[in-house]
Amino acid sequence: MTRMISQSDLRLLQVHSDIQLTTLLTDIAQTYKSTKQQSSVDILNTWANSYWQENWQLHSFAYYQDDKLICLAPFFIEKSKFFPFIKTLHLVGQGEAEYAEVALEYLDVFIKRGYEKTVYPLIIKEINKLNFDLCVVKAVFKDSHIAKILPHIRGTLTQQHYAQYKVDKVHWQFEQLSKNTRSRINRCKNQLTNLSAIVRWLNDEEYDNAWCLLKKHHQSRWQNKGKNGAFAAPEFNEFHKALREKNSGTIAMSAVFIGEQPIAIHYYLVSNDTYHFYQSGWDQQNYAKLSPGLYLHYWSIINCPTKYYDFMMGGINNSYKAKFNADARAMISITVVKSPVKLFFSKVCNKLNRSLFSRFIRK
Repeated sequence: MTRMISQSDLRLLQVHSDIQLTTLLTDIAQTYKSTKQQSSVDILNTWANSYWQENWQLHSFAYYQDDKLICLAPFFIEKSKFFPFIKTLHLVGQGEAEYAEVALEYLDVFIKRGYEKTVYPLIIKEINKLNFDLCVVKAVFKDSHIAKILPHIRGTLTQQHYAQYKVDKVHWQFEQLSKNTRSRINRCKNQLTNLSAIVRWLNDEEYDNAWCLLKKHHQSRWQNKGKNGAFAAPEFNEFHKALREKNSGTIAMSAVFIGEQPIAIHYYLVSNDTYHFYQSGWDQQNYAKLSPGLYLHYWSIINCPTKYYDFMMGGINNSYKAKFNADARAMISITVVKSPVKLFFSKVCNKLNRSLFSRFIRK
């Protein structure tokens, strides 16, 4: 008979240094022999090197049974530089400014299987001890540990609902797609064949040039809509440059070529059994009548070297990602407001600052 795990059997370690946290994340990947976890460690370390701010403070928790690490809850608190100095609790890997957001998904608290019922109350207790006004956690699975923990944190909780769209290549077939989607893919395939197009995966040496072209096409599309686009932020580009240079195994790129020129590029984050579709760009100026992005998804699914092809998070209604007969898994973004009055004053102050700044610029 298995002995019940008592909270008194566990020892808490408060983690306040980045070196400590990196060591613990690496220990988890090695102890539980998870290549997926190791990939996450590499990406989180790269994120921290690109985005970490002086006004951010680590408040992470690790729990041990004897000398064995069985839980790691990686949090930090961001303190606003402006009155009324809102303090926001984030998971490590999120919390950067929205204009520069990498938008990492599927983050969570690590808990060894079988310890959930024992550890949940301990984490809830420690989070409730922290001094923060707002907790924001984005793009996590609805059945994740963090999604089960946050409803028990003091404050007012709100949720936004999304879905992950992931293709299992073992069971996926082109014939399963709708007639309209098959028709669009075949039409684009014929058009590309007439243009002598080639579709292939890129090699490491091609990544930098392909990134620049992807950035150009992506920015052009969003700037035409009056928006900056993600690639405008130096931190965003620094993060992905570091992945290409130091951890090239964590990314992949596919492209449609006409002659020597890529006209559509897809960019992926890679884990041990999954290609995660992250970003794309295509030449709308010269190939507006084609649908190279749609066809590139089809080609990349067929030629993906891993078991899963992940479109990542999308809306739950009318997402183009659902057209590929992907399996949908519920995701949510969660906000917990502990200090509604302080948050209200923050929004008022931000609005006044923007108004005064715009008047100053007009003068």
